[in-house]
Amino acid sequence: MSFEFAVPLARKDLLKRTSDTQYVVEEVLTVRQINTQIHGLKAAFRSGPAAILDNFDLIYSVLSQLNEVETEVKEEVWTLLVKAVSQHAGELPALLDTADFDCSTRLQHLNTLKMTTYLLTQFMEAFEAEDTKPTTVTVTKGRKSKRKTTTKGDWDWEGERLRAVQSLSQVTQLEIGRLWEPPVVEEEFVNMLANTCYKLLENPSTCKEKCTKDAVFHLLGTLVRRYNHGLGASLKIIQLLQHFEHLASPMAQMVELFALQFSTKSVISDIMREIGRMDPAKLVRDNSGTRSYAAFMVELAERVPALMLPNISVILCHLDAESYTMRNGVLGVMSEIVIKELSKGDLDDKSKKARDQFLDCLEDHIHDVNAFVRSKVLTLWLHICNEKAIPLGRWHQLLCLVVGRLQDKSSLVRKVAIQLLTTFLTSNPFGAKLPLDVLKAELEKESAKLAEIMPEQPLDQPQDGRPVEEEWSAIRPEVMTALQDLQQEEEEEEEEEELIGEEDGLESVVLRVKTLLQQSQHKSAARLVMAARDSWPDEHIFLPAHTGSKEEEEEEQDEDELQPDQRNLLEILEAIFVGTTVETPLPNPEEVLPESLPEGGTEEGASEVTETEGGAEGGVVNEVSKQQVIVQYLKDSVNFATEMQRAIPILCQLLGSKATSDVLETIEFFVSAFEFGLAGAMEGVRRMLVLIWSGEKSVKEAVVEAYKRLYLTPTGGNPRARNLAIVKNLAALTVSATVGELTSLEELICELVRSSLLSSGVVTLLWERFALKIQGTTAEDSRGALILLGMAAGAEPDIVRSNVDVLVQEGLGQRGQHDLLLAKDTCTALLKLAGSQKRKAGCHEEPLRFPADHDMFTGLAEILVKGVENVSNPYWIPLMEQGLNVVYRLSENPDVVIGNVIKAVTTVVLQARDAESAQEQAQEPESAETTEEAPASPAKVITCSSGVLSRLLALLGHCALRQLVHLDVALSGELKRRRMIQEDRNNKAGKKGTSSVNNTPRNTPSGKGKDDKEMSIEDEMGLAGASADDAEADYIRKICETEVVTGSSLVALLAPVIVAVCSNPTRFPHPQLRATASLALAKYMLVSSEFCEAHLQLLFTILEKSPQPIIRANTIIALGDLSFRFPNLIEPWTPNLYARLRDDSSHVRKNTLMVLTHLILNDMLKVKGYISDMAACMVDEVSGIADLAKLFFLELSKKGNAIYNIMPDMVSRLSDPGCGVTEEHFRTIMKYLFSFIQKDKQSESLVEKLCHRFRATRTDRQARDLAFCLSMLSLSEKGIRKLQENFACFGDKLGSEDIHNSFCTILKKAKSFAKPEVKALVDELEQRIEQCHNKGMSDDETLQKASKARGKKGGQTPGKGLQKGRTPGGRRRGRQASRKQDSSSEDDGPNHSPTQGEEHPAKRGMKGKKNSQKAEKKNRKTVSFSSDEDSDIELFDVNEGSTAADPDGESDQENTDPRPNLTPIRRAKGRKHSKKHLSAADNSFSEATPVK
Repeated sequence: MSFEFAVPLARKDLLKRTSDTQYVVEEVLTVRQINTQIHGLKAAFRSGPAAILDNFDLIYSVLSQLNEVETEVKEEVWTLLVKAVSQHAGELPALLDTADFDCSTRLQHLNTLKMTTYLLTQFMEAFEAEDTKPTTVTVTKGRKSKRKTTTKGDWDWEGERLRAVQSLSQVTQLEIGRLWEPPVVEEEFVNMLANTCYKLLENPSTCKEKCTKDAVFHLLGTLVRRYNHGLGASLKIIQLLQHFEHLASPMAQMVELFALQFSTKSVISDIMREIGRMDPAKLVRDNSGTRSYAAFMVELAERVPALMLPNISVILCHLDAESYTMRNGVLGVMSEIVIKELSKGDLDDKSKKARDQFLDCLEDHIHDVNAFVRSKVLTLWLHICNEKAIPLGRWHQLLCLVVGRLQDKSSLVRKVAIQLLTTFLTSNPFGAKLPLDVLKAELEKESAKLAEIMPEQPLDQPQDGRPVEEEWSAIRPEVMTALQDLQQEEEEEEEEEELIGEEDGLESVVLRVKTLLQQSQHKSAARLVMAARDSWPDEHIFLPAHTGSKEEEEEEQDEDELQPDQRNLLEILEAIFVGTTVETPLPNPEEVLPESLPEGGTEEGASEVTETEGGAEGGVVNEVSKQQVIVQYLKDSVNFATEMQRAIPILCQLLGSKATSDVLETIEFFVSAFEFGLAGAMEGVRRMLVLIWSGEKSVKEAVVEAYKRLYLTPTGGNPRARNLAIVKNLAALTVSATVGELTSLEELICELVRSSLLSSGVVTLLWERFALKIQGTTAEDSRGALILLGMAAGAEPDIVRSNVDVLVQEGLGQRGQHDLLLAKDTCTALLKLAGSQKRKAGCHEEPLRFPADHDMFTGLAEILVKGVENVSNPYWIPLMEQGLNVVYRLSENPDVVIGNVIKAVTTVVLQARDAESAQEQAQEPESAETTEEAPASPAKVITCSSGVLSRLLALLGHCALRQLVHLDVALSGELKRRRMIQEDRNNKAGKKGTSSVNNTPRNTPSGKGKDDKEMSIEDEMGLAGASADDAEADYIRKICETEVVTGSSLVALLAPVIVAVCSNPTRFPHPQLRATASLALAKYMLVSSEFCEAHLQLLFTILEKSPQPIIRANTIIALGDLSFRFPNLIEPWTPNLYARLRDDSSHVRKNTLMVLTHLILNDMLKVKGYISDMAACMVDEVSGIADLAKLFFLELSKKGNAIYNIMPDMVSRLSDPGCGVTEEHFRTIMKYLFSFIQKDKQSESLVEKLCHRFRATRTDRQARDLAFCLSMLSLSEKGIRKLQENFACFGDKLGSEDIHNSFCTILKKAKSFAKPEVKALVDELEQRIEQCHNKGMSDDETLQKASKARGKKGGQTPGKGLQKGRTPGGRRRGRQASRKQDSSSEDDGPNHSPTQGEEHPAKRGMKGKKNSQKAEKKNRKTVSFSSDEDSDIELFDVNEGSTAADPDGESDQENTDPRPNLTPIRRAKGRKHSKKHLSAADNSFSEATPVK
């Protein structure tokens, strides 16, 4: 054969001849020629694969025109090629086994092999490219379009591809190197096969098919193993990883195959070396490739950790590089090596050192600068902990680091940190229960026991402070010399025997030996040991033993100098000196391990505690070591529990995190902590309750699931026992629970009932427990069951409806009379029968009502009347309030029931008065005149007990409030329901009678016909129902105004008593009485505007003059409700409301801030200049008040331009020295407020306003404040121009260093984002500022010199320089005088309350609107600068169209709707209300509890 086929680098190279022996394609046939010659090709290949030598050009032509050739032709050619390669692979073994074959045969087979494999690989790449090429079908259908064929017919490319790879593998398995001369396979042939394999792996579908993937891996492994393709494979793997992310896992699998099955471990070294040499900057830019490298390394370390361990040093450089992805990869490799390779128990010192280095590196990167690395490292620690590969000695340090990450700024890091804490808890090696107090007690007990065994502990520690082992190393040569000298001496045995007396024991002898060694009497100690060994030969301390392999290696040469007996003596002396610290009577082995020690504790602790050798239990060293293990274990347990306890407060805060992941993981932690008995876990479990209100569905479901797991899944026992356990668990949650926790628990119980997680068996047991049917049930248990029943009835009222009699009999019977708290909870449960007060539209269902003589009401009235005199019981008023709620919600005639109660309680009060009067008369019989005059004295109108009177007043106040609610909600709702029923009946009757009505003649009078016509028009327009609603509302409003508290009703008749108590603090000084009276007065005022207006001044007097903070706090909340109810009456008293922001009591300030917040945000109170007082609250000494003030301004910023509108006035008032706000506090406030100025137009407008304010400043502090405010703004180009245009306003103030620094801050901000065209403007402004600053500094020096000169001359400044007319000082004095005159006509301040001689503010507020506006404008002083009169700048001028209301205007109409903003009172129409109520207690101001 005259030619040799050379594998071309490109397909076109076969068309060019470069040498005489090279094979060249003579002609590329056309498609028509191919079709005519294809049949001859089939016939030629029947003779064998050698036919390729004559038909290569034909197949090459098919390959060149693959897209144009018919599908059948391509399939036939492909089949011939695969068959030819397989046949040739079958023929070659016989040839290759021949010792010698001629050159022509070799060349023929070599060319056949090259040609067939070349064409086959080329066809494979072409078909693979066509298969992976996106088509219209695949684009439209996406993943659903999964094509298995590239051509028509049933040809399966996936199967054909596998056949082809197997054929190539069959060829490479042979010794084909003999076909070459010399017998080495050329690199081009190997690369041709390898590149085809790599091309196949680029297709993700190939990696998903296990058979094809394994075949490709084995083919490549053969090339690496037999054909020296290792380095090329390493470089190609790196290249593939860079461009194809899906190959990270397959490449790791392939490299594992190379290393284990083909023994080519060098590939791993080559790959790691190449990764280590990569440029860190390129890794940062190519994030996709970096992710592939990292994933590949981690998975490779997971598969072959032993092979990765020697190569990890070359990639450690990436730990200090910028790419966080590569850092994650290297750290992941470390963790996999630790888990898979370095967590075994038989590690040598080198492996332990490597493990510790890896773990140290993982600990260091817990504080990595990148949050993704921190979260990844914590995830790795989580994996290590799950695999139980963390040494016990690292638990405490690692736990401290993880607890610190709970406060990380990244939510991703916090999430993994909480997960890791939970895993630490569930995988801890210390025990299933971790009560800290029990562990500490156990530690003290075991430490004391260890101290008893080791009473002479200080002997172990030499005086120089060195450890015992070092001391022994120091004296060891002397001991060896003494033993050698002792061997040479000839001594009699009697001398040795005389060393030990008959009464001496082993312990005393051992102690003597140790003392002799410490005293350097080594020979005497050796003799004593020899004598003791003869006396007690069976003791383990005298048996041959070795100290350890390491010590033997180090001391082998020294010990070889001694005889065996001497070596034994040396070991005994060392054991006594080093290991034995106490020689007292040893305890029994059973007493060493405490009963409370969890199983496996000593086994875990033994690895980190000093290891000891020895077999006998009676040995001194063994017993001491056991006790040391126990003590060390308990110390580790206490440290672990203590650190977990430290994390609980942080985790409690994370329950309120905005990140849902934090909340979900924290819930999971607290569930696990509660199960492990961790101290403080119960606090977290209780705080989880409030999350039942979360808007996130996942959080709500997690809370329900957590409580289900903790309380509703008891184990063991029969169903009744399990239900009883559930009842006890839930009842425990009600013990010592706050009002908020009980409200959240009620929602949780309702969720459980709705989800059918609370079975009927549990409800039955709750009834039995409430009725004391279960033995051992206490009164507290009964109340807990009643509370749970009431909560469950919120979701299912039938729970209470079916047992009303039981509820009334037990809760409002004899037990209720002695236990008012039980009666109160009974009323709470009965209220569930009434359901919600808001009825659904179109609901005609009649509300559930009971007759007035029902046992429910008679029992309740009896309890209230009998208990009113028991002043020591604090639950009467809460019971009374709930009882009145029950009566008004469930009674058919609540007026009758409540009237009887009031009469009965009044009778009790009068009887108490008569009894006290009689007692006073008996004590003072000598003065008859005094006795006669006493009834006429105003001070002795009521002389009963203050406690009983206060309860009467509380009853009256709450009765008035409930009457209002009853009229406004219940009565109006019932009227509407009846009207709707009547309308439905009329509609039905009207449809039936339509035809008859139309047929009858209309003989009605004209007037009646007109009315009917108007009625029909109203009906058509839907106004009939609206007019009826208005008529009913007017009627109810009239009753509230004239009959409830101001008419001749029972409640109105007793109103003077309330007013008398509130008006006479000297006659009624009792705090509880005054608190109750003020509450009752406020409730009366809520009912009627007439009563409110008459007593409003009295209420504000109480607000300002009452010495008790609780009264002022309750009153401010009441005024908030009154502001919603009667806004026009309260509006003139607005300054008095704001004045309470400066109250001495933090409670009052907090309530005032909350009330004003609700009023302003609900548009019930206009934003006036007094709002600066609210801004001052942001620097309140109480952090809670400061947070509330910030929250208010945050919400206010969402209302359009509200913050912008108040900013100029706010700056003026707060910078006034008379305001009392320090400069530091001013800057704190302004930093927060200016953060809400985001719009450029607002900033530009404020720049101009603030610049003009510089001219009006009176003090240097005001100028500094204005400059600081300007520095807080983010100025645009227009803002900079505004600043330059108004430069004259502040140029003369730039001499001050603080002002200059503020303007430098403005310039620095402007330069950071300014455009090139703006920078010139900024530079010009900077030059002007610097010039004025330097000039101002020199002017100051000149003024100082001039003042000194004037002082020396003693003269006055000539008046020539002064202008004629008013001087600035004169204008200032005149303006101050006008202020004094204006102040006399204004209120005396926010604390001023009108006296009786003044005109009432409410009356002044009711005058004509024009007069009030004029007077207010005349007297108002909203700006504290002296020259504001000269300034024509409008404070509230908004360029972009402000929607803020005029602060001077008044409300055009008075809200006369009688419904106040009280829960459960329905809110007034036409106004926006907040969902949160202004209330000091549960529902409203009316529920606030007075001082007890």
